[in-house]
Amino acid sequence: IYVENSPQSYIERLNPVDYGHYHDRYQELITTELKTFAPKDRKMIAVELGSSYGNTTLTYKCGYKWEAACKAWLDESEPLTQAFDVHVNAVDLSPEALDYGKKRGIFDETFQHDFSKPYSFEIAAKLQEADFVTSIMTTFYIPTERWMEGCYKFLSDRTKPKLLVYNVMQSFDQRNLTPELLFAGIPNWTAKSSFNKHRNFTPTEQDSHNGSKEAWTTTYLVTFHAQEPYKAH
Repeated sequence: IYVENSPQSYIERLNPVDYGHYHDRYQELITTELKTFAPKDRKMIAVELGSSYGNTTLTYKCGYKWEAACKAWLDESEPLTQAFDVHVNAVDLSPEALDYGKKRGIFDETFQHDFSKPYSFEIAAKLQEADFVTSIMTTFYIPTERWMEGCYKFLSDRTKPKLLVYNVMQSFDQRNLTPELLFAGIPNWTAKSSFNKHRNFTPTEQDSHNGSKEAWTTTYLVTFHAQEPYKAH
């Protein structure tokens, strides 16, 4: 579903498993957070790691819940609205998804990247420049060393506040990626979390998860307050 030239198959695959439930919860979380965090005097710079066709982007850039996001995908003649003034740098493995998002006006800049490999100079520079980094339903695909590499690039300039929002799908990813562990040696940050339904399991997934019918996920919202740049060991 990530190699098509449009998100049509993506929608058809995810609607039956109630994927929109989490999308709507994330939209509520990020909209509340950005009302306080987003710069008022300039465009906010965002980097999205694992952007796919832009479903997460549509929550914070346009304020769209799932139904509105699907409508925007399926009716490309409809202009996108803007909830926040943001420049989106989209990073993903799928060139088809990136091309679609750029053509539709969801992404501003796109970077094709295999997360098993180190970040390019261009992506590293975007991470350092960013105000806001988010990675939703994608940390499962990012090795821990790559995840921390991206975080350290993001935090290499602490002269302005920075916001990191990511989630961990415990049904599929057993790593401890809590901010209290990952950022234990980094000063001056605060975190919030929210535990929400991710989606319904398919019948096959239910069999392999002891009959559980739903997957749940923890979302972390981490604010790094402005200070002198953090120097990683």
